Amino acid sequence: MDIAKYIGLFLLKNSFCYLHGLGNLVLKKKAASFDGELIKGPEYDVVLTPGGSIDDTLANFIATHEQTSISKAANALRDFSTSTRAELAQGKEVELPGIGHFYEQQGVVKFRTNAQLQYTPAAAPVLKISKRVEEAPSFQRELQEESANRSASSSIAWNKILLLVLLVAVVIAVAFFGFRYYQSKPDAPKADTLVTIPNPVTLPAPAILPDTVAKVDSPLAAPAPQTSASTGFTVILNRYPTKAAAERRAGFLSKNGNVVEVLSKDSATHYVVMKMNTPAADTTRMLDSLRRFFNPKGVSILH
Repeated sequence: MDIAKYIGLFLLKNSFCYLHGLGNLVLKKKAASFDGELIKGPEYDVVLTPGGSIDDTLANFIATHEQTSISKAANALRDFSTSTRAELAQGKEVELPGIGHFYEQQGVVKFRTNAQLQYTPAAAPVLKISKRVEEAPSFQRELQEESANRSASSSIAWNKILLLVLLVAVVIAVAFFGFRYYQSKPDAPKADTLVTIPNPVTLPAPAILPDTVAKVDSPLAAPAPQTSASTGFTVILNRYPTKAAAERRAGFLSKNGNVVEVLSKDSATHYVVMKMNTPAADTTRMLDSLRRFFNPKGVSILH
């Protein structure tokens, strides 16, 4: 098997190769350079350094390509190193095809890179930049346009923010006045008109003509006509479980010109009442009138 060929292939693939008894072969790349007028391409060089660590990477590479065992490839590498040291001691050079040559100088093994591997392409001339491009570009117009765009965007943003603030303020105001109206609304329905129950009118007794007056001694004397008697009532307009609610209702009715007051039956029953002076025969009509204007749910007479 051609060990020198496999060493060169392994070096080009991995840029590093360890040879027992010889040292480490390292493929180094020099960066491109510029001398003011020309650009020189990168250069490649192989450097031999002493020492290194023993591994089977190269032996495995050779065994894979030769389809043989790693131990057989390792023995072939050892034989190559021994024969190379012997030839170098005799003043000869050992070649790695396409890579370079081993040689010995003052008892030190060195490596000389092949000229073909060190080949670099011809230097490329630097393109001269036109004077117009060399001049510093002016960004004044771009800065002005950018500033104008920012001003326009900021003004639009502030207009949107102001509109949103006004909308929120209107919603808050509507909610506030709605809440105030709801709080001021009484528990019972309001009376749209002031109802005044007229006092009963007592009709005068009919006049008795002189010719129709019965005599004292007459047993058929006519009885005097009777008038309907007036009776006072206390009417319950509303019932509330708390005295505060009853007083609030009574205050509302008093503002409308009604004479009402609050009576407490116990701690859980409080009445808003109105005193009425109505004939007993008219109580039904009086209750219907009060129910229609003060409490559609019903009013009653306090007993």
